[in-house]
Amino acid sequence: GALPAGAWPVWAASNHDVRRFPSRWGNNDDAKTRCALMMLLTMRGTPFLYYGDEIGMPDTEMDPDLVLDPVKWRSEDNLGRDPARTPMHWSAAPGAGFTTGETEPWLPFGDYGSCNVADQKEDASSTLSFTRDLIALRRELDELRGGPYEMVEAGTAVWAWQRGEGVLVALNLSDETATVENTTGFVRIATRRERDGEEIKGPLTLGPWEGALITPSR
Repeated sequence: GALPAGAWPVWAASNHDVRRFPSRWGNNDDAKTRCALMMLLTMRGTPFLYYGDEIGMPDTEMDPDLVLDPVKWRSEDNLGRDPARTPMHWSAAPGAGFTTGETEPWLPFGDYGSCNVADQKEDASSTLSFTRDLIALRRELDELRGGPYEMVEAGTAVWAWQRGEGVLVALNLSDETATVENTTGFVRIATRRERDGEEIKGPLTLGPWEGALITPSR
C-alpha cells in the first residue's frame, strides 16, 4: 500500500485549493453530499471538515470578472479557486451573518438564503444535524475512533466496510437500489434520517445514494 503499516491517514474532502465536495463530487445533490460526509467521518483516520462542509455548502457561482485568484489564468474554467473561498453562510440575513448587509465582501456571498447554519440548526433532518450526529457517534463508538478498517463484499454499487468488531458502514453510490446481504443489527444513523433506529435482519436495502451505519445494538 501507499502507507506503511501502522500509519494513520488524514482525510479531507474540501480545502482552499480545490472546489467544495458537494459541487465537485455530488453536483450539489444533498443525498450525495451526505454519503460523502458519512464516508469522511467513519473511515479509519482523522477527518477534517472545511468550513461549510457541515451544511453541504456548494461552490459559489461567480462572474469571471469577480474572480480575484491569480490561478484563474491557468484554470480551464477561468474561475480559479475562488468559488470555494467565499464567505461562510451563517444565516439568511443580509451579509449572510458573516458581515453587515452594507459591506461589500472580498468575494460574493453565494446563495446563503437556501443554505445556511441558522436555518439548519432548527431542522433535525438537516445536513448540519446529520453532521453533528455523525461526529457525536464517532465520539461515542471506540470502533469509529480507532478500530481497524476491513472491506465488506457488497457488489459493485455499494462501498461497505467494517470498523472494529461490530460497526458496519454501507454506502450505495449508484442511481439504483442495492442490497448488502447477511446484515444484522440496528441503524444507528442513516443519510435518510427516518431510518434511524430501524432493525435489520437479513439483507440491508439501500436506495439510490443512501448510506447507513449499523451496530449490533441501539
